[in-house]
Amino acid sequence: MNIPAISLDLDGFPVAVAEIALMLVGATMAGWFLAKVIIRKRIGNLQELIEEKKYELAQIRTLTDTTVDYPIATNAHKTVYPTISPDHAPDDLKIIEGIGPKIEEILNREGIHTYEQLMETSLLRIAGFLKKAGPRYQLHDPSTWPEQAALAKQQKWEELERLKLKMISGRS
Repeated sequence: MNIPAISLDLDGFPVAVAEIALMLVGATMAGWFLAKVIIRKRIGNLQELIEEKKYELAQIRTLTDTTVDYPIATNAHKTVYPTISPDHAPDDLKIIEGIGPKIEEILNREGIHTYEQLMETSLLRIAGFLKKAGPRYQLHDPSTWPEQAALAKQQKWEELERLKLKMISGRS
């Protein structure tokens, strides 16, 4: 059994590598050129479409001549809440367990000044205020604040103190 001898002709090897590299460079250049032509065509089509839409918009604006007597919100990004309660002066929210001067300031900035407003505010909204204020305020648990605010609004101070004592001691 004869095993055929494999001989490598390394003399033509650099030439083959050079040919392959040249073909790769040529393919890259051709791909770049074709992509540039295609993109220019697409940009031209989009610019034509934009001009058509601008023309249509101008026609619609001339057809609908509506004047508005009230201001239109153009850049509204947040709901605006009243800054003070129309009924009476702001309440001392620091009476609520878990609310200190800084959190009271955060709540006031968001339009919550009274026990009634705190009582009616959803827990998700309060948690959003705390989250927006920063990581040190996210640790606070506002789940009992509406209940405490209801007791404070009704001026049930003894019940409020019992609830606060129960929360501090950790008893349910």
